[in-house]
Amino acid sequence: MVKLRVIDFFCGAGGFSEGFRQEGFEVVMGIDFWQPAIDSHNLNHGLEDSVKDVMDFWGEDSGDVLEIDGIPDTEILIGSPSCVSFSMSNKAGKACKISGIQLILSFLRVICVKKHQKKSILQAWYLENVPQSEKFIQPNYTFSDLNLSRWARALGKKADDIAIQTKGYVLNAADYGAPQSRRRFIAGEFIETGEFPKPISNWLNHKTLGYIKSRLPSPYLKRNDNSEFVDPNYPKLKVKMSELTDHFYDTGLYKIEWEKAQHLKTNHPYMGKMSFPENEDRSCRTIMATRSASTRESLIFKSELNREENGEYRLPTIREAATLMGYPFVYQFTGTESTKWKQIGNSVSPHLSAALARAIKACLKGKTPRKRGFSKLKGNYLKIINLNSFDVCTFETPKTRLSNAKFRRHPVKLGNMTVDLQNFNDTYGVKDTSKWFVVAYFGTGVGHGVYEFKAKDFEVLESALKNNNVDLTMLNKYMHGLVEGLQGISLQELYETDLDLIDSNNPINIVKSIRIKSNEFYNFDELGYIKCDILPKGRVPVIQVVMAYALLWLINDYKDDSKKR
Repeated sequence: MVKLRVIDFFCGAGGFSEGFRQEGFEVVMGIDFWQPAIDSHNLNHGLEDSVKDVMDFWGEDSGDVLEIDGIPDTEILIGSPSCVSFSMSNKAGKACKISGIQLILSFLRVICVKKHQKKSILQAWYLENVPQSEKFIQPNYTFSDLNLSRWARALGKKADDIAIQTKGYVLNAADYGAPQSRRRFIAGEFIETGEFPKPISNWLNHKTLGYIKSRLPSPYLKRNDNSEFVDPNYPKLKVKMSELTDHFYDTGLYKIEWEKAQHLKTNHPYMGKMSFPENEDRSCRTIMATRSASTRESLIFKSELNREENGEYRLPTIREAATLMGYPFVYQFTGTESTKWKQIGNSVSPHLSAALARAIKACLKGKTPRKRGFSKLKGNYLKIINLNSFDVCTFETPKTRLSNAKFRRHPVKLGNMTVDLQNFNDTYGVKDTSKWFVVAYFGTGVGHGVYEFKAKDFEVLESALKNNNVDLTMLNKYMHGLVEGLQGISLQELYETDLDLIDSNNPINIVKSIRIKSNEFYNFDELGYIKCDILPKGRVPVIQVVMAYALLWLINDYKDDSKKR
């Protein structure tokens, strides 16, 4: 039987390691600079590693490989360098890439030394990262590129000789059995042939979120240690309720949280529409490293409890997130809830990892390790802080908004533009929440059009609408009542204090009601487009002119110019 040992660089909690372990590989070391991740990796793989920074392997000079020589020689090296700088979620993909590139180079330096050293036993390696990283990874690296010029010359090689080729593909974990759509760039090499060991996908139909959720117990079950549950990813694995960790607790959200996520998902000013709550007929979306409740990236489920407003929706439990990543029920995570989530969100899916391990075994064309079960992991549930409480939230401690919190909402997204009510001014960088603005945004990306409406524009908008036979009778009547009800009310104060969105004068509710009422008064599709001279964009949807007209009326009672909102 061939012995295949693995070292996992940037190991995190061990998703990359777990797939290889399941395929019979022996994980002998995990390297990471974050203590909670090392703790989780040690626990699940029976190791005693300490924190270590992969940048330590870069060396003082091109002949210094002392730190690398201290790493055990193994047949396989795998690594998933931090993807923060490459991720599209970080400054829309425009973050500085230097730190991410340097981590990749340091990892490749280790591979290079282990590959070219005398009596090398290295047979294969893999590097995993987000798809955006592919364009920053060179197809070839010389010894000089990897700070190994002097070391290479000592071996009789030239500094500008090619040391490593990074062949690879963007692969989706869902194609290999994971219940999550998670696309990642995988580079690697089977040393003997120099080819990339590409895994074979035999999953024609992706597992859906609904499939996984329907086979997980409700987080709101009452304690019953006699219950037994089958892992939806690993049908031969069964655990008792007393052994199923981090699942039986309430992750319900305050309305202030889920309402913001709902708005960003379904009515984002310049990005496409997303499902709210999650679409359970598809694979789970990519799990991010930050456990968020009020962002566009949030994973939000409808609560199993019959609640409205607060608690009506909830986040996944840690066990749900881990299962959607592909971890088995018996895999444990150390630390707090947010720490556990970060470990999961940073993971390589074990399904994809196992597929990569099988690809290496196929290349060997000989006796390879047998798959392993989960018996050695089963007792680890006693060694962590278990989040199970079997309690239900009462929502007695409301969330708060910061003083002078920024506000920006639009009633309608149409014609690649929005008209927004906001308490800051993008054009001049003003943040004075005693002032409110109406701003039109055109297009997306760098250089998108912006126009701030002034008080004098009200009459221009009104004239343009009347000239195009738009009947303002019902809208005017509604706006008269609305602004009368706002006398003496601070929109900012309501926004900051009415966190249950009960007051109809809350600016969030006002923007929604303007859309609803306008939809009653007009057929958006039939209104068509209009030329409005004050807007820097030819013809615009009539409904957007209506929105500008209504929102301007809101912030300034035009029947009395002395009244400013």
